[in-house]
Amino acid sequence: MEENDKASWKNTLSRQQGVYVITNTDNGKLYVGSATGRNGIYQRWQDYIRDGHGNDTGLIAIVKQHGLEYVQAHFRYTLLEHYDFTVPRDVVLARESYWKEALDTRKHGYNGN
Repeated sequence: MEENDKASWKNTLSRQQGVYVITNTDNGKLYVGSATGRNGIYQRWQDYIRDGHGNDTGLIAIVKQHGLEYVQAHFRYTLLEHYDFTVPRDVVLARESYWKEALDTRKHGYNGN
């Protein structure tokens, strides 16, 4: 990927908040999360790149059990919905909850809440 492409992605994702799903391609399990912080989706996904879990309890267990290399090899990140920062945080969190319910990630995935 060219440096200009990286800057473009960083700039775009830093200006958006949203709801995403992480798919474990090894077993099909899903994790739904949201990004509402200052640097949006970019910052949240950087957390996952850095440590594999972003301080999410269900994902911490996977990293401890299988290692960061497993996560890097098998986790795929997909943006489900994105919003600019004029959309209230509670709207994004409500949509996160909707997707957890729709994809049944509390019962059959990695979401504990």
